[in-house]
Formats: sequence, C-alpha cells, structure tokens
Amino acid sequence: MKIKMRALQLENLTKYAFRAPPWWVSLLLTAAAGAVVELISYISAGIPAGLGAAAAVPQIALLLLVIPLTKKCFQHLTWNRAGLLALANTAISLLFLLFALIPVFDCIFSYILASGFTLAFTIFILTAVVDYRVGKILPAALLPAVLQLTAVSFIAGLQFLVPALIADTAFALAAVLLLSVFDKPLKRGSGLIAMQFVNIYISHITGTGHGGANQMEEYLTKISEPAVVPETTFFFRREGKQDIWFVVPNLHPGPLADIGGSNFPNILFEEFKDEALLFVSHGCASHDLNLISNNETEKIADAIRRSKAAAGKNPGFYQASASAPVRSSCGSVSILSQRLGNSLLMVATRSPEMTEDMDYSIGRIIIGEARRWYDQVGFADGHNCIGKEDKITYPSTRIGNEYIKGATDAIESMRSAKMHPLSAGAAHTKLPFGRKDGFGDTGLVSLVTEAGGKKTAYVLFDGNNVEAGVRDILRNAVLKEGFDECEIMTTDSHIVNTISGRNPVGMAVPAEKILPYVLQSVRDAAADVSPAKVGAAAGDCENVRVFGPGKIIQLTSEVSGIVSHLLPLFGLFLLAAALITVVTWLLL
Repeated sequence: MKIKMRALQLENLTKYAFRAPPWWVSLLLTAAAGAVVELISYISAGIPAGLGAAAAVPQIALLLLVIPLTKKCFQHLTWNRAGLLALANTAISLLFLLFALIPVFDCIFSYILASGFTLAFTIFILTAVVDYRVGKILPAALLPAVLQLTAVSFIAGLQFLVPALIADTAFALAAVLLLSVFDKPLKRGSGLIAMQFVNIYISHITGTGHGGANQMEEYLTKISEPAVVPETTFFFRREGKQDIWFVVPNLHPGPLADIGGSNFPNILFEEFKDEALLFVSHGCASHDLNLISNNETEKIADAIRRSKAAAGKNPGFYQASASAPVRSSCGSVSILSQRLGNSLLMVATRSPEMTEDMDYSIGRIIIGEARRWYDQVGFADGHNCIGKEDKITYPSTRIGNEYIKGATDAIESMRSAKMHPLSAGAAHTKLPFGRKDGFGDTGLVSLVTEAGGKKTAYVLFDGNNVEAGVRDILRNAVLKEGFDECEIMTTDSHIVNTISGRNPVGMAVPAEKILPYVLQSVRDAAADVSPAKVGAAAGDCENVRVFGPGKIIQLTSEVSGIVSHLLPLFGLFLLAAALITVVTWLLL
C-alpha cells in the first residue's frame, strides 16, 4: 500500500485568485446589456418597457456607491472589483430572464427571481472581500435590491411588491445561513472565523487591505505556539578579511509572500552584514515551523550571537583544518559531506528527483547520531529540485529512511577522513531578477573551500526550490570551472510566492540566463579564498513563535475543503430560496 503525503500550504489557496477587468469596462458592458434588453422590449410585446434599465441601473448604482458605503469596513473594495460585481449581477439577471420562456412564468417573475439571487450573491461576495461581519456590508448589499423593488412596482404594479419582498428575504436568509455554515468547521477546529481569513487573504494577495501582512500575522497568531528550535552555524575566520558564517536554521521561511517569516533568510543576512557574509541554508523544517512573523528572526540572530560568544571562550574553538569533500549516496539521496575542524557539514539532495521539505524530526535524528563523534553537525536540505506537488518527507517513509541511513553512513565514513589546511572565500552576487522571477532579496551567495587540493563550491540562491533539471545544469557548469565538488542550494524563502504558489529558480528565468551569474559568483568566491579557521556552534532559538505541528495543514485543508464544497452548498441554499419564490408566485 502506498502512502501519499502532501503538504497543504497557504500558497495552494492562490488558485482561487483572479484579476478583475478595469471598472469602466464593466460599467460599459453593464450599460450595454441594459440597452440591449430595452431594444428587445421595444420590438417585442412580451417584454415590458423599462426592464433593461431595471436590470442595469441598480447595478450601476452599486458600482458607484458600494465603495463609499463600505468605507469603514474591514477591507477595501477596489473600483475594478466593484465593477466586476455589478457586471456579474447584470449577467445573472439576464440569465434569469430566460425563465420567461417557461409558459407558467413571465418576465416579471424572472426579474423577481434575479433580484433575490443577485442580493444573495452580493451579500456573499462583499462578506468575502470587504467585511466578514454581515451587518457591516448590508447597506451596500441592499442598495440594488431596494432599487429593484422600486423598479418592480413601477413596471408591473404594487401587487408584485409582496412576492418580490418574499424572494429577497428568502435569498438573503439563504446567504446568511450559508455564511454561518461556512464558518462552523474552522471555528470548531481552530476557534477562528473562516470568512475573516478569506477577507485577509484576498486583501493581502490583491494588495487592497488596510493592514496587509500584519493582519494575516495577527490572525495566525491565534493558532501559533512557542517553540525551542536549534540552529547550527559554522564560523569561518580569516586574517584581514570579512568573516563567513554558514547557518543551518531548522525553521521554515514561509508561508508565502511577506506573511509570517517568509523573508527571514534575507532579514538574517542583513542583520549580520557588518559582521560577516551570511550563508543561510535550509534546515530540516516544514510549514509547521513557519515563523509567525519576520520579527521572530531576531530570536534566530540572538541564538547565533549567544552560541558564538559561548564557543569563543574555548581557546581551541577555531581550527585551521578541513577534509576534502566526499559525496555519498543512499537510494535516491545524495549527500555532500565535509569535515570542518571538529564538526561536520552535510548537504543533502535527491535531484533529479523531488527534493522538498524534510520533517524536523529527521534533522534531530541525524544530529543526535552525529554528536557522538563531532562537536557539531550541520545537516542542510539542498531544496533544489521541485516536483509536481509538494510533499513533506517524514522519517517513517522510504525516502526519510534513505536520508537517515545516508547521513548515518556519511557520519561514520567521515570520522576517518584526512584533515588538511583550510582556505575559504565567499562572494555575494546581486541578480537582475526579482521576486516575481523566483529570486529573493539576497540574490546569490557562494562559498568556496579548499582543503587537500580539492575545491568545493556551495552556491546558494535566495529562493524557493529549483526547477527540475536546472540544478544539474548549473552544477555541471561549475564543475567544469575546475571545482572538484559543488552543490546548488536554496534558502526556501517563500517571499517569492505571491499569486502563484509555484515559483522556483529556473522557471521564470531559464538556466542559460542564470548561469553567467553563478559562474561569476563562484569565480569571485574563488578569488577571495585565503587561509581560514573554522569553528561550529549550536544555539537554541528560544520561545520562537511558529505555526505549530499540523496547524497550517489543518487551516489550509479546512479552508480549501470549505471553498471546494461551497458551490454545491451555495446551489442548495439558493435552490431552497428559489422554491420559496416559485411557491409564493404561484399562490399570489
């Protein structure tokens, strides 16, 4: 039996995002639709005059007045989205007019049915986009309904006002009941309001909210919990040159865009730029260990400072020796290992197969095994080959066991590795590509080590994974530059994930355009090489607030499940309201 484990993440919800057309386009189309109906009524005796205006004018009024009426609500509504809502309501009204083709009904009944449906639709959309509190958006939602009731009275007579009122009431109650059902699963499971999450999420990805990422962070804080997570840093020191620090934090830079700790690798890089050139790799961490805010990065920085200060008191902390690089494999897992002083650095990959997040427990198992023989160990996930879907690797799986056994074998074999004088160099390369291209704010950092006549290049992109095949293209090109070993890595920074949940290095920008910058970076790092000493220290990131085990999966799966079942529920509730309207029409 195959067990399929898939990481449900906030970025998976971006598939529900869309862009609205310009408001004036929606306005023109709404007015044109009303004019067409008026033209048809002029040449057809079966359609009463004024019905086209009755369909279009209330929606044009909604477009023009909905923003002032919702000015004090939780989120902003843009003119483009107001226009799209008005256009959608007009289109719905025209579709409902087709009911007039049924002999039992006529145009007035169809219009009454459309009035109720568009009222429910408007309530639901405004609640999702503008304010999760229904009472706040009711004045705006009722505006076109009131105008439609007025139109019914003028076009058909006051006798039709009662069925129109009953229809609007039935549809409005159906919408409110649907929203209540929508909120219940998440409120029961997490104590959160689902529609508030929708409000914040839509406003964040569209840039229309009052508080942006801060609102999302405040919302997610309710499900966060404190954690104590270790980090390991290799401190390279050179005479007369800038220090180089290779950091392996076991925290996850997600969930997406500038929400939570998505940009913590760059923030950490900038935090220490006056002290060292920082190499922020990706440790063993999934979305369970997302920082709740980028402000939590300071706790990682504190752990690095404390560990360095404590280790620095040991006269033998810095050592001028390292082993040659050794690459080993176990199944689909390939591990590049190098002893640095009394500590061990390992970088793992499964490229050309999917190399994604490893569960935190895998790192703890490997670190615990290695600490029997080494002062410290840094186990980094290369995170350099994206698959068709995101999967977290757990220790109980075949791949998890390959990581653990491969690392254990490397730990054992590196014990007898011959040590040589160490030299090291590094380079920070700014790239002409941005977040939308899959590259974070740090750009590219390269570290080159020389020991025993062997040159090793560690190339790190600030990004979220690498397009399949790109890692191998870049690595092979670096090896042709005279390097004996090389690994391409990413920070896994989710700052590059905005509207699209998939934006790896090499997808928007092809490998051949990235390659010149990689080659220049490793050449600059090689030119910077000089004799070095290195020491590794580990520190605990204390009381760092993270999403917590299973919380992000629970949140996104519940919201995604609710959204996926929303259409059938919406249809069911509105069908009940429509039946009430039909019965009322037939009786009255």
